Amino acid sequence: MNLVDTILRSATHLPPFPEVVHRVLQVMEDPKASSHDVVEVIQYDQAITANVLRVCNSAYFGLRNPVLSLGEALIRIGFNHLVEIVLTRGTAPLFSQACQGYQLMAGELWRHSVACALLSEILVARLKRKKAPVQFTTALLHDVGKRVLSEFVKDGFEEIQRLVQEKNLSFLEAEKEVLGIDHAELGGRIAELWKFPPDIIAGIRFHHTPLLASEFCDLVSLVHLCDIVALMTGVGGGADGLSYHCYKGVMKQYGLREKDLEGVISDLASGMKRVEEIMNLR
Repeated sequence: MNLVDTILRSATHLPPFPEVVHRVLQVMEDPKASSHDVVEVIQYDQAITANVLRVCNSAYFGLRNPVLSLGEALIRIGFNHLVEIVLTRGTAPLFSQACQGYQLMAGELWRHSVACALLSEILVARLKRKKAPVQFTTALLHDVGKRVLSEFVKDGFEEIQRLVQEKNLSFLEAEKEVLGIDHAELGGRIAELWKFPPDIIAGIRFHHTPLLASEFCDLVSLVHLCDIVALMTGVGGGADGLSYHCYKGVMKQYGLREKDLEGVISDLASGMKRVEEIMNLR
Protein backbone atom coordinates (compact mmCIF):
# COMPACT_ATOMS: atom_id res chain seq x y z
CA MET A 1 0.00 0.00 0.00
CA ASN A 2 1.49 3.38 -1.03
CA LEU A 3 1.27 6.56 1.02
CA VAL A 4 -1.74 7.98 -0.83
CA ASP A 5 -3.68 4.76 -0.26
CA THR A 6 -2.77 4.92 3.43
CA ILE A 7 -3.99 8.51 3.64
CA LEU A 8 -7.26 7.72 1.86
CA ARG A 9 -7.80 4.76 4.13
CA SER A 10 -7.30 7.04 7.14
CA ALA A 11 -10.08 9.27 5.81
CA THR A 12 -12.54 6.40 6.25
CA HIS A 13 -11.76 6.42 9.99
CA LEU A 14 -13.15 9.91 10.48
CA PRO A 15 -16.30 10.02 12.60
CA PRO A 16 -19.38 9.90 10.36
CA PHE A 17 -20.72 13.25 9.31
CA PRO A 18 -23.60 14.18 11.66
CA GLU A 19 -26.73 12.54 10.23
CA VAL A 20 -29.08 15.41 11.03
CA VAL A 21 -26.75 17.98 9.45
CA HIS A 22 -26.38 15.74 6.40
CA ARG A 23 -30.15 15.56 6.04
CA VAL A 24 -30.38 19.35 6.33
CA LEU A 25 -27.93 19.64 3.42
CA GLN A 26 -30.05 17.22 1.39
CA VAL A 27 -33.19 19.24 2.06
CA MET A 28 -31.40 22.44 1.04
CA GLU A 29 -30.49 20.85 -2.32
CA ASP A 30 -34.10 19.86 -3.04
CA PRO A 31 -35.81 22.65 -5.04
CA LYS A 32 -39.21 21.36 -3.92
CA ALA A 33 -38.34 21.52 -0.23
CA SER A 34 -39.46 24.33 2.05
CA SER A 35 -37.98 25.90 5.16
CA HIS A 36 -40.49 23.93 7.21
CA ASP A 37 -38.93 20.71 5.87
CA VAL A 38 -35.70 21.72 7.61
CA VAL A 39 -37.60 22.07 10.88
CA GLU A 40 -39.06 18.60 10.32
CA VAL A 41 -35.57 17.16 9.94
CA ILE A 42 -34.01 18.68 13.05
CA GLN A 43 -36.91 18.75 15.50
CA TYR A 44 -36.28 15.20 16.73
CA ASP A 45 -32.61 15.84 17.57
CA GLN A 46 -32.74 17.05 21.15
CA ALA A 47 -29.17 18.39 21.28
CA ILE A 48 -29.44 20.47 18.12
CA THR A 49 -32.91 21.72 19.04
CA ALA A 50 -31.65 22.81 22.47
CA ASN A 51 -28.68 24.59 20.89
CA VAL A 52 -30.88 26.41 18.37
CA LEU A 53 -33.21 27.65 21.09
CA ARG A 54 -30.31 28.66 23.34
CA VAL A 55 -28.70 30.71 20.57
CA CYS A 56 -32.03 32.26 19.54
CA ASN A 57 -32.58 33.40 23.11
CA SER A 58 -29.05 34.78 23.53
CA ALA A 59 -28.13 38.44 23.56
CA TYR A 60 -26.91 38.05 19.96
CA PHE A 61 -30.46 38.21 18.58
CA GLY A 62 -31.81 40.43 21.35
CA LEU A 63 -35.36 39.16 21.05
CA ARG A 64 -37.81 40.60 23.58
CA ASN A 65 -39.80 37.42 24.03
CA PRO A 66 -38.25 33.97 24.36
CA VAL A 67 -38.30 31.53 21.43
CA LEU A 68 -39.90 28.27 22.60
CA SER A 69 -39.96 26.08 19.48
CA LEU A 70 -38.12 25.48 16.20
CA GLY A 71 -41.12 26.68 14.23
CA GLU A 72 -41.08 29.92 16.17
CA ALA A 73 -37.31 30.20 15.66
CA LEU A 74 -37.85 29.91 11.91
CA ILE A 75 -40.31 32.80 11.99
CA ARG A 76 -38.32 35.01 14.38
CA ILE A 77 -34.75 34.66 13.02
CA GLY A 78 -35.33 33.41 9.47
CA PHE A 79 -34.33 30.35 7.47
CA ASN A 80 -30.70 31.28 6.80
CA HIS A 81 -29.89 31.97 10.44
CA LEU A 82 -31.58 28.76 11.51
CA VAL A 83 -29.55 26.66 9.06
CA GLU A 84 -26.31 28.41 10.03
CA ILE A 85 -26.83 27.66 13.72
CA VAL A 86 -27.51 23.99 12.93
CA LEU A 87 -24.44 23.71 10.70
CA THR A 88 -22.11 25.60 13.03
CA ARG A 89 -23.08 23.64 16.12
CA GLY A 90 -23.39 20.31 14.32
CA THR A 91 -19.97 20.37 12.66
CA ALA A 92 -17.98 21.83 15.57
CA PRO A 93 -16.65 18.42 16.77
CA LEU A 94 -15.03 17.80 13.36
CA PHE A 95 -12.71 20.78 13.71
CA SER A 96 -12.15 21.15 17.44
CA GLN A 97 -9.07 18.94 17.74
CA ALA A 98 -5.50 20.18 17.39
CA CYS A 99 -3.83 19.66 13.99
CA GLN A 100 -0.18 19.20 14.91
CA GLY A 101 1.05 18.91 11.33
CA TYR A 102 -0.21 22.42 10.62
CA GLN A 103 0.79 23.66 14.09
CA LEU A 104 -2.81 24.49 14.92
CA MET A 105 -3.81 24.31 18.57
CA ALA A 106 -7.15 22.85 19.60
CA GLY A 107 -9.94 25.08 18.32
CA GLU A 108 -7.80 27.00 15.82
CA LEU A 109 -8.96 25.09 12.74
CA TRP A 110 -12.51 25.64 13.98
CA ARG A 111 -11.91 29.39 14.30
CA HIS A 112 -10.54 29.51 10.77
CA SER A 113 -13.52 27.54 9.44
CA VAL A 114 -16.01 29.82 11.17
CA ALA A 115 -14.12 32.90 9.94
CA CYS A 116 -14.42 31.70 6.35
CA ALA A 117 -18.12 30.98 6.79
CA LEU A 118 -18.69 34.48 8.17
CA LEU A 119 -16.64 35.99 5.34
CA SER A 120 -18.88 34.26 2.80
CA GLU A 121 -21.80 36.25 4.23
CA ILE A 122 -19.86 39.51 4.57
CA LEU A 123 -18.53 39.39 1.01
CA VAL A 124 -21.87 38.40 -0.52
CA ALA A 125 -23.57 41.30 1.32
CA ARG A 126 -20.93 43.79 0.17
CA LEU A 127 -21.17 42.54 -3.39
CA LYS A 128 -24.97 42.80 -3.20
CA ARG A 129 -25.36 39.21 -4.31
CA LYS A 130 -27.95 36.68 -3.24
CA LYS A 131 -27.13 34.91 0.00
CA ALA A 132 -27.43 31.10 -0.06
CA PRO A 133 -26.81 28.53 2.69
CA VAL A 134 -24.51 26.53 0.38
CA GLN A 135 -21.98 29.38 0.49
CA PHE A 136 -21.82 29.33 4.28
CA THR A 137 -21.70 25.52 4.34
CA THR A 138 -18.87 25.16 1.83
CA ALA A 139 -16.77 27.87 3.43
CA LEU A 140 -17.30 26.25 6.83
CA LEU A 141 -16.18 22.80 5.61
CA HIS A 142 -13.46 23.75 3.10
CA ASP A 143 -10.50 22.57 5.23
CA VAL A 144 -11.91 19.21 6.33
CA GLY A 145 -9.00 17.50 4.56
CA LYS A 146 -6.61 18.92 7.15
CA ARG A 147 -8.27 16.77 9.82
CA VAL A 148 -6.85 13.65 8.17
CA LEU A 149 -3.72 14.96 6.47
CA SER A 150 -2.33 16.65 9.58
CA GLU A 151 -0.57 13.53 10.89
CA PHE A 152 1.10 12.90 7.53
CA VAL A 153 2.09 16.56 7.15
CA LYS A 154 3.74 16.34 10.58
CA ASP A 155 5.94 13.47 9.39
CA GLY A 156 6.91 15.23 6.16
CA PHE A 157 6.96 18.78 7.50
CA GLU A 158 10.68 19.50 7.06
CA GLU A 159 10.63 18.43 3.42
CA ILE A 160 7.43 20.39 2.75
CA GLN A 161 8.94 23.52 4.27
CA ARG A 162 12.13 23.06 2.27
CA LEU A 163 10.16 22.94 -0.98
CA VAL A 164 8.19 26.04 0.02
CA GLN A 165 11.35 27.99 0.82
CA GLU A 166 13.79 26.73 -1.82
CA LYS A 167 11.50 26.06 -4.78
CA ASN A 168 8.90 28.75 -3.99
CA LEU A 169 6.11 26.19 -4.06
CA SER A 170 2.85 26.90 -2.31
CA PHE A 171 2.22 24.79 0.78
CA LEU A 172 -0.45 22.97 -1.22
CA GLU A 173 1.98 22.13 -4.04
CA ALA A 174 4.58 20.97 -1.52
CA GLU A 175 2.03 18.73 0.20
CA LYS A 176 1.20 17.15 -3.13
CA GLU A 177 4.85 16.56 -4.03
CA VAL A 178 5.81 15.06 -0.67
CA LEU A 179 2.62 13.14 0.20
CA GLY A 180 1.09 12.51 -3.21
CA ILE A 181 -2.12 14.33 -2.28
CA ASP A 182 -2.94 17.75 -0.81
CA HIS A 183 -5.52 18.69 1.82
CA ALA A 184 -7.91 20.27 -0.70
CA GLU A 185 -8.04 17.19 -2.92
CA LEU A 186 -8.35 14.97 0.15
CA GLY A 187 -11.17 17.19 1.44
CA GLY A 188 -12.97 16.67 -1.85
CA ARG A 189 -12.55 12.90 -1.49
CA ILE A 190 -13.95 13.06 2.05
CA ALA A 191 -16.90 15.13 0.83
CA GLU A 192 -17.59 12.45 -1.79
CA LEU A 193 -17.33 9.77 0.87
CA TRP A 194 -19.95 11.66 2.89
CA LYS A 195 -22.12 11.97 -0.24
CA PHE A 196 -22.17 15.75 -0.27
CA PRO A 197 -23.79 17.54 -3.23
CA PRO A 198 -21.44 18.29 -6.16
CA ASP A 199 -21.29 22.06 -5.57
CA ILE A 200 -19.96 21.63 -2.03
CA ILE A 201 -17.49 18.96 -3.22
CA ALA A 202 -16.14 21.34 -5.88
CA GLY A 203 -15.88 24.23 -3.42
CA ILE A 204 -13.81 22.10 -1.04
CA ARG A 205 -11.62 20.46 -3.70
CA PHE A 206 -10.71 23.63 -5.58
CA HIS A 207 -10.64 26.23 -2.81
CA HIS A 208 -6.92 26.83 -3.41
CA THR A 209 -7.04 26.35 -7.20
CA PRO A 210 -10.19 28.09 -8.45
CA LEU A 211 -8.93 28.24 -12.03
CA LEU A 212 -9.07 24.43 -12.22
CA ALA A 213 -12.78 24.25 -11.41
CA SER A 214 -14.87 23.37 -14.46
CA GLU A 215 -18.23 24.07 -12.78
CA PHE A 216 -19.64 25.92 -9.78
CA CYS A 217 -16.92 28.49 -10.49
CA ASP A 218 -18.59 31.34 -8.62
CA LEU A 219 -18.90 29.31 -5.42
CA VAL A 220 -15.32 28.02 -5.73
CA SER A 221 -13.98 31.55 -6.24
CA LEU A 222 -15.92 32.86 -3.26
CA VAL A 223 -14.56 30.14 -0.94
CA HIS A 224 -11.02 30.78 -2.25
CA LEU A 225 -11.36 34.46 -1.46
CA CYS A 226 -12.80 33.77 2.00
CA ASP A 227 -9.88 31.46 2.79
CA ILE A 228 -7.26 33.97 1.66
CA VAL A 229 -8.82 36.86 3.61
CA ALA A 230 -9.08 34.70 6.75
CA LEU A 231 -5.40 33.74 6.41
CA MET A 232 -4.48 37.41 5.93
CA THR A 233 -6.02 38.17 9.31
CA GLY A 234 -4.07 35.34 10.94
CA VAL A 235 -7.18 33.44 12.03
CA GLY A 236 -6.17 29.77 12.07
CA GLY A 237 -3.16 30.37 9.82
CA GLY A 238 -0.91 27.79 11.44
CA ALA A 239 2.35 26.64 9.89
CA ASP A 240 1.10 27.00 6.31
CA GLY A 241 -0.05 30.57 6.94
CA LEU A 242 0.23 32.61 3.78
CA SER A 243 2.27 30.00 1.89
CA TYR A 244 -0.44 29.82 -0.76
CA HIS A 245 -1.02 31.45 -4.11
CA CYS A 246 -3.74 34.08 -4.22
CA TYR A 247 -5.33 34.36 -7.63
CA LYS A 248 -5.73 38.09 -8.18
CA GLY A 249 -8.16 37.36 -10.97
CA VAL A 250 -10.67 36.42 -8.27
CA MET A 251 -10.44 39.93 -6.82
CA LYS A 252 -11.04 41.38 -10.29
CA GLN A 253 -13.91 38.93 -10.83
CA TYR A 254 -15.69 40.48 -7.88
CA GLY A 255 -14.59 44.04 -8.60
CA LEU A 256 -12.72 44.26 -5.30
CA ARG A 257 -9.63 46.29 -4.50
CA GLU A 258 -7.25 45.70 -1.62
CA LYS A 259 -8.62 48.69 0.30
CA ASP A 260 -12.10 47.14 0.06
CA LEU A 261 -10.83 44.28 2.19
CA GLU A 262 -10.18 46.61 5.14
CA GLY A 263 -13.90 46.97 5.76
CA VAL A 264 -14.41 43.24 5.22
CA ILE A 265 -11.75 42.41 7.83
CA SER A 266 -13.31 44.88 10.27
CA ASP A 267 -16.71 43.21 9.81
CA LEU A 268 -15.07 39.83 10.34
CA ALA A 269 -13.56 40.90 13.66
CA SER A 270 -17.01 41.95 14.89
CA GLY A 271 -18.60 38.76 13.61
CA MET A 272 -16.01 36.51 15.24
CA LYS A 273 -16.53 38.25 18.56
CA ARG A 274 -20.27 37.60 18.42
CA VAL A 275 -19.84 33.97 17.35
CA GLU A 276 -17.30 33.28 20.10
CA GLU A 277 -19.74 34.64 22.66
CA ILE A 278 -22.54 32.47 21.30
CA MET A 279 -20.42 29.33 20.99
CA ASN A 280 -18.70 29.84 24.35
CA LEU A 281 -15.29 29.48 22.71
CA ARG A 282 -13.62 31.97 25.00
